[in-house]
Amino acid sequence: MTIPLILIRVVLMLLGVCSMVTTTAQWGNRLDAVQEIQRGDNLLRLGNSEQALLAYTNAIQKDNSFADAYMKRAALYSRLGQNMAAIADMDLALELNPYSEYIYDRRAKVKILANDLKGAEEDINKAVELKPYDDLLRESRVDTWLVLGEVDKAIQEIDTLLEHSPGDLMLMMKKGVALLQNDQHITALEVLDKAAENSPRSALVHDLRGVALMRSERWSEALEAFDTAVSLDSTFDLAWFNRGLVHRKLGNVPEADRDTDKALTLGRDKAHMFFQRALARKRTGDLTGARADYDRALELAPDYLEAQYNRAFVRKQLGDHAGAFEDAEASLRSAPADPDAWVMKGNLHLLYGEFIEAIECFDRALSLDQDHENALYNRGLAYHMRYDPLRGCTDLRRSSDLGSEQARDAMQYFCAF
Repeated sequence: MTIPLILIRVVLMLLGVCSMVTTTAQWGNRLDAVQEIQRGDNLLRLGNSEQALLAYTNAIQKDNSFADAYMKRAALYSRLGQNMAAIADMDLALELNPYSEYIYDRRAKVKILANDLKGAEEDINKAVELKPYDDLLRESRVDTWLVLGEVDKAIQEIDTLLEHSPGDLMLMMKKGVALLQNDQHITALEVLDKAAENSPRSALVHDLRGVALMRSERWSEALEAFDTAVSLDSTFDLAWFNRGLVHRKLGNVPEADRDTDKALTLGRDKAHMFFQRALARKRTGDLTGARADYDRALELAPDYLEAQYNRAFVRKQLGDHAGAFEDAEASLRSAPADPDAWVMKGNLHLLYGEFIEAIECFDRALSLDQDHENALYNRGLAYHMRYDPLRGCTDLRRSSDLGSEQARDAMQYFCAF
C-alpha cells in the first residue's frame, strides 16, 4: 500500500517545525547563557567572585554545550587557586571543542600551576600542532619550556621567533632570562644590553641587566642598573628588592634594609622577598622579625620548603620545640621523597641531642640520595656524638670528597688519629 503524497508532505512539514522549535530553543538557551556570562563578568569587575562563580555555573546549566561558559568558570577557579576544578572544566570544554588551540594553551598554563609539568608540555605542544604558524602560541611554549627547565629548547625557539621579529623587546628579554637560567650570564648581558639600547625607557630591561651584572659579580654596575630601573618605575617592587640585595653585598646595610622594606611595601604577595628579608633578620639576630617573615612567606606559598626549613630552626632558637618539629613534619608530608626534608628533621634532632633519631633521619635521606653531602656530614657528626668515631669519620670523609668544606674542617678536629 502506498502512502498518500499529501501525508508525506504533512509528516515532512511537522518534522521541519520540530527542528525549528529545537533550534529556536537551543538558540534561546545560548542567549540566556551569554547573558549569565556577562552578568558574571560584571560581578567579577566589582570584586564579587562568589556571585560571579554562581553566574558562570548558571550559564553552564542553561547551555551545557557552550564551551565558553566552562572556560569562564575555569578561569575564575584558577584565579581562586582551585586549579584542579579549573582543569576539570577545561576538560569538558575540550570535549565540546577538541580542536581549540586556545583551550589547550590555557589548560597548559593551569597545569603548570597545578604542578603537572608533563601534562602542561603535552598541552602546549598540542596547541602548536593545531596552529603551527601562530607565533604567540610558540612564545607561550617558550614560557612553558622555561618553567620546565628545558632552556635549550626555549632558546632555540626564541631565536626562530626573533628571525621573524628581530626587534621584539619581549622576546629579547625572554632570551636574556633563558640564558641566565642556563648560567650564560655574559651572553645574557649582551642580549639585554641590546634590548636596553632599543628600549631605554623599559624598567624591566634595566632590572634584568642588573641581574645579569650581579651574576657577573659586577656589583657597582648592577647598582646603577637598578637605580635606573626604580627611577623609571618607582612602583617596581622587584627592582627595589634587587637593589637591596646589591646594597647588602656592598655592605650598605641601612640602604639594603630600606630598599627591602620598600619592595615589601609595594609587593605584599612575593613570598621569596619575605623569605630573603627573614634571612637578613636572622643574620642580625632579629629572630622574632625573621619568624614573622617566614610566616608570611608560607602563607603566600605553603609548599615553600626552604622557608619551612628555616622557620623550623628559628622556632627552635626561640624555644618553640614543638613548633620546630611541626614544621619538619609538614615538610615531610608535602615532600616525603625529598632528602633535604629528612636532613632538616635530622638536624633538629641533632640540635636537641637526640642522636639516634637524627641518624635515622639521615639514613632515610641517604636512601633517597646516597651522595647527599649534607646528610653525610651531619650523620658523621651524629656518630661522633654517639662515640662512634670510625663511622663518623667515614661519613665526614665521603662528604669532604663530595666537596663539603664543613666536613673537611670537621675532619681536622674529629679525625686526627
